[in-house]
Amino acid sequence: MFPASVWEKVRALGAGDLVVELRGWRWGVVGPRRSFMPCVYEVCSPCPTRRDVYLRRVMGVRAGGGVLRAGRAVHEAFLTPFRVAVSRELSSELLSSLKGRVLRGVDGWVRKAVSRVFDYAASLASRWVIDGRSPPVSVEPCFPGSPIGLSDVVRPDLVVGVVPVEVVLGNGFGRKRLALAAYAMSIEACTSTPVNYGVVLAVSREGSARWRVVLVDDALRREFLDVRDSVARLVEEGDDPGVADSCPDTCPWGWACRGGTLRM
Repeated sequence: MFPASVWEKVRALGAGDLVVELRGWRWGVVGPRRSFMPCVYEVCSPCPTRRDVYLRRVMGVRAGGGVLRAGRAVHEAFLTPFRVAVSRELSSELLSSLKGRVLRGVDGWVRKAVSRVFDYAASLASRWVIDGRSPPVSVEPCFPGSPIGLSDVVRPDLVVGVVPVEVVLGNGFGRKRLALAAYAMSIEACTSTPVNYGVVLAVSREGSARWRVVLVDDALRREFLDVRDSVARLVEEGDDPGVADSCPDTCPWGWACRGGTLRM
């Protein structure tokens, strides 16, 4: 289902020959080091200091909804055609109905982005169905997180073969790298199959899509483990890490760091 450019990048990286020590099945090395096990979102938080994790887990603050709703709408737009395509029941009539359902209650720039993303995903999924095949895709599959020190279950957006794929709205490539490392190691822990790369699909506010291939090498895995442990320590010890110097405008907890009244 990937564009040819993605496969070309994988071949260029030589991912099939990657030598990695920190595989997910090495539980004694990559397993939990603290009693608290964060979720993937908390490790991959857009906040540089992870204060959003502190606000949520320690202070019980609830997130603002606008940004979260937009992100969920874009995810649903991309994933919906694949949910249906895996059963080989995709048709133009069904796609039209599904698109109407996805767009319901969505307006403004989000509606335009959702519409464009849905059409793009539908075209990718339809190619397989037209050829009489089911896409080699699992949509939001569940994998165990505790073997690698995360919450009980982790759910990548898509898995193509054993390759995790993450969809992100906006410029979230940097933090989604850590998500791919987490998913790769979780898949390895579950299947004992090496996962050497992952893919990020970044969606702009206009709905355009850009694919990025991420090599899941030892450096990225070690970065993930370090951040995971830092987040776990933050929650266990309850220390406020402070407001980040560059608070992202899209952070769902940004209102609290900018002087809003905390809602417990």
